[in-house]
Amino acid sequence: MKNILLIVSSSLLLVISLKAQDEDKKVRFGLKISPTPTWFRSDNKNIEKSGTNFGFGFGLQTEFRINSTTSFVTGVGGDMLGGKQAYKNNAQGYVLNKDNEYVDSKQIDFLAGASSFTPSSNSNKFYEIKSRSVKATYVTIPLLLKLKTKDISGMKYFGMFGGNIAIQTKFNATDEVALVSYNSSLGKYEAATSTSKIEDLRPSGDLIPINLGLNVGIGAEYILSGSTSLFFSIHYLRGFINQYQRYSDIMVDNITTSVNSGTEPARSKQNAFSDAIQLNIGILF
Repeated sequence: MKNILLIVSSSLLLVISLKAQDEDKKVRFGLKISPTPTWFRSDNKNIEKSGTNFGFGFGLQTEFRINSTTSFVTGVGGDMLGGKQAYKNNAQGYVLNKDNEYVDSKQIDFLAGASSFTPSSNSNKFYEIKSRSVKATYVTIPLLLKLKTKDISGMKYFGMFGGNIAIQTKFNATDEVALVSYNSSLGKYEAATSTSKIEDLRPSGDLIPINLGLNVGIGAEYILSGSTSLFFSIHYLRGFINQYQRYSDIMVDNITTSVNSGTEPARSKQNAFSDAIQLNIGILF
């Protein structure tokens, strides 16, 4: 009987010791996937949000234990984000060459007037932009502080606060545009009443290739065994950096008026700050 009690006691002590070692694990690694509804915001009165894109992310997560309730969280991941914007009041437009590539506005002699831009003498096309849908890919590094509860019936609940550093690796735009065509009887350019879409545009000269932003969230871990847990969380991501340079090299204000009157147009002010709601689902070891 004494031997049995000794074996049981030793086994319990071993289990408790192993569990404590798991809970005191200094570094944990994990994998996650992240469905992410995402959108743009702007403080330009001529640009407004025009819808939400469904983005997606994935990545590696690493947690460095500070104490029993606090960890520092980082990692690396890929995020496919984007958004949609509408341009109001026919206020902005641009020029594309015969290959549907953006033309730097400084290369267009708007001062020459409409007579210099007739189709017979010019291969460029003028457009008024109505809306833009963007798909962008980022390499993202989170820097977060994680505060979690003790084990509560096999669950641990947590909050996270910090930021993201994101480097843009790809950017594609689909623009809804109205063609500004030459009316020979009036001797001037006019915007079409109908619109069309131009896909796979890359306004690379106007882009800012890095983003910094706020990352806050709440979630829970379901303990499978020892330090191994399934986790899920929901985060609000708010970008701090305009994803375009402040004044465009491509888009100008009142393009139709400028072409017809021979006046130098102003470079368009641009705003596209990236926001998102991110759902994380993953496993930690």
